[in-house]
Amino acid sequence: MSQSSIDELLGGAYEDEERPQRSGRPVAAYAKAFGAALALTFVGVAALRTAKLDAPAWFIFLVSCALVLVYIAVRQVRPPLPSRAAGRRHLPDSTPDGLRHAVKRWEARLDWCHADASAFNRKVIPALGEIVDERLRQRHGITRESDPARARNIVGEPLWTFLSAPVRRPPAPRELANLIAWMERI
Repeated sequence: MSQSSIDELLGGAYEDEERPQRSGRPVAAYAKAFGAALALTFVGVAALRTAKLDAPAWFIFLVSCALVLVYIAVRQVRPPLPSRAAGRRHLPDSTPDGLRHAVKRWEARLDWCHADASAFNRKVIPALGEIVDERLRQRHGITRESDPARARNIVGEPLWTFLSAPVRRPPAPRELANLIAWMERI
């Protein structure tokens, strides 16, 4: 695996020459910075004279040098790496009981298992069975294991068959909506 930086990958190719080395500041860079400081000095003196103000040229030159040095330093500083949450929309959680988290988890489960019957049988059916057991426990004081005959009568035959036998294919959204309607009747 080659070791290339992102700058090398995105910087474009050099046709006839190798990538320039940045091991130190060459004389040309210092000359360019000095020229920029002189140009800023000239502009500063001209601006002050236009405004009918006066300041020593050496002071304006020092300010110009400081500005050029700050510019060079800022260009060499790299921006910080983005956080792990960069690019994600963070919405304020208006449901402190974790409802949004539970819905996202169900969306992920159903998305993973929409074409894989074995994953659907392993992940979704047991979770739906837990919900049915909890509703039976809260409203009727039983679970599917504690009183199967009464639980089967309360749950209804379509939902009982769905929860007890593995499916050959995951149900279509309409079938799943009907099963959830049976769950809500409990």
